[in-house]
Amino acid sequence: MPNIRYANMCHWKSIPYRQIDNFRDFYYEDKTNSAYYSDWDTVLKYQSALGFDGIEIAPWDLADILPLFGSPENFAAFAKDRGVEVIGMFHGAHASQAVDHFDEVVKSGREAVDTIVKFGGEYMNTCPTNNYYGSGPLTRDDVQQCAKVMNEIGRYATDNGVKIGLHNEFFCAINLPNHREFIELTDPKLVHYCIDTAQVAIMGEDLLTFYNDYHDRISTFHLKDTASARQPDSVRYAQDPEIADDGTRWFWEPGLGELDLKGLYRLLKQHQFKGWMSVEYDGSPDMLASMALTRYHLDTELRPIYD
Repeated sequence: MPNIRYANMCHWKSIPYRQIDNFRDFYYEDKTNSAYYSDWDTVLKYQSALGFDGIEIAPWDLADILPLFGSPENFAAFAKDRGVEVIGMFHGAHASQAVDHFDEVVKSGREAVDTIVKFGGEYMNTCPTNNYYGSGPLTRDDVQQCAKVMNEIGRYATDNGVKIGLHNEFFCAINLPNHREFIELTDPKLVHYCIDTAQVAIMGEDLLTFYNDYHDRISTFHLKDTASARQPDSVRYAQDPEIADDGTRWFWEPGLGELDLKGLYRLLKQHQFKGWMSVEYDGSPDMLASMALTRYHLDTELRPIYD
């Protein structure tokens, strides 16, 4: 078993079909590449062929997946037949800082855990609350309330064989001034951390220092690159900063940004990290090309450092 297994975070958006049985006829309808991105059968085969044997889904994928497959179990079986397993799901703990939303947020988190279990997954990577814009700055009591929510969901998740991994966005109300305080307020036995390599760097954390400091809390990663580390408050606290009107692309395939990912892999080896790493392609204009570029960089530059 390799030290690190690789998954893709699902960014395919809407995939309208389970399987296209009349592929050639389908292609001739418009003679474009749409046939190659219209069914889960083909997409999962791309993943498997490129060595990504896991997939992490998002809650908004359920509206497309469940009508096609009928249940999480059916999708998981379909993916497994093509060499891919569902490792978990992303989740947003919206309004977790609000005391009067406690029961609602915990209920939503527990329901997400139940869904992950049905898929056969073991990770729930969780954004701790809303965007900074409209919610920040948070008081110390607000941060403590967020941690209280995470601990409660984390207890339920742990009891059901799922690991919560805190996942911070660079525009989240839990931001650089309270990021580490928030982590320290959560119970390490119940609440873990998913490092999104680009998000924490854009937020202002030094990626290598952060991993070195919290390596024993890390459950998994979202791996991607960026050329936009350490953005100022004016960017991180703005409305919808991830959707830039000028076409700014915050995230790049590993090796196409400026992060010291080789240094990260040396630390992964030092601390003997073992587990899953999901690759993300936020903003990619061509998912299959991004998957192939990522696979090449992993195999030639990063994996030899540790494997």
